[in-house]
Amino acid sequence: MRGEKALKSGLERRVVDALSGGGRILVSRLQFLGDVILTLPAILAIKQKFPDAKIDYLSRADGAAVLEGDPLFDRVLKIPASGESVMATGRLIAALRQEKYDAAIDLYSNPRSALLTWLSGARMRIGGSRRGRRHLYTHSMTTPPTIRSAIDHHLFHLTPLGITDVSPEKPELTLTPEEKRTARERLGEFGVSLDNGPVVGLHPGGKWEVKRWPADQFVALGKSLADRHGFQLVVLIGPGEDVYQKELRDGLGDRAAYLPTFPIRDTAAIIEALNGLVISDGGIMHVSVAVGTPTVGIFGSAEPDIWFPYEKYGPYRAAYIPIDCRPCHSHECSHISCLRKLTAQMVEGCLIDVLKDIPSGSTDGDRPNSV
Repeated sequence: MRGEKALKSGLERRVVDALSGGGRILVSRLQFLGDVILTLPAILAIKQKFPDAKIDYLSRADGAAVLEGDPLFDRVLKIPASGESVMATGRLIAALRQEKYDAAIDLYSNPRSALLTWLSGARMRIGGSRRGRRHLYTHSMTTPPTIRSAIDHHLFHLTPLGITDVSPEKPELTLTPEEKRTARERLGEFGVSLDNGPVVGLHPGGKWEVKRWPADQFVALGKSLADRHGFQLVVLIGPGEDVYQKELRDGLGDRAAYLPTFPIRDTAAIIEALNGLVISDGGIMHVSVAVGTPTVGIFGSAEPDIWFPYEKYGPYRAAYIPIDCRPCHSHECSHISCLRKLTAQMVEGCLIDVLKDIPSGSTDGDRPNSV
């Protein structure tokens, strides 16, 4: 055991020296858009520690698409989809090995990501401590139970690189001037002018019902924002979510502009142009925070202190109510009381709170708890 510790200590020194001299590091989070966004503070911490190092990122198509072109990364790599050939995976592995990474950090640690990390040939391989896959890493990490937020969880995995006692920062997604200009033009095409008063986005979509705030509450919120406060409204959706937009269109009518689905970075740029966004817990919620838009994230079964560690950074609020059965982390529920009992008036209170610098009148009623 003493020799193993010495070997790892020597490995750490060699890798840190290599990265300090402009070496290459691979970071991977294979899936879930929001989780990819939540790794960005760890990427920034790596860049601050090793400014000359080249950082590559490996993810699925949606995660790769949102990071493509960000100046933090030398390359963004995409893992083959399930329908692609075995040869595609072989080409990816060959490309990874060709880079001769000094370190690879697996922030997902499922069997596929662990195997790809091992096959990369990186000298130092950092990942989780689950089951047999931990043996594929040179450093398997067990996150202490005192660490709650996803951001802090990812930062803990940087410990073998000598990155400790980091003050976490908010995720930041960098958009180009062209992306921002195009987003404003698109809003104009749908009758939304940024010169005609505050513009608030409503995003009613979501993969699981237990995370989607009911459409009738979105409608009630939208009516109040438009009729009482005079806000312009924009309803956004993700792929395959037209039905949720229709529910809002039926209730809000011409109070809102209804945007089609755009590629993820185009969506991010549109959100960046808004004065605020109300959205159920999901990947686009994290994108909204990462582009700096005042955001109200609506939570049902999940824990905001893990998945919405943003309130200390600025105009970001988690809207939820405390009931006995939450958090349950379930993907199915017969009553969804945690969402149905969260009223439009409560969420409006959170939104007005993040828009303090915009004259909007007063809002009555209780506000939901926030982290």
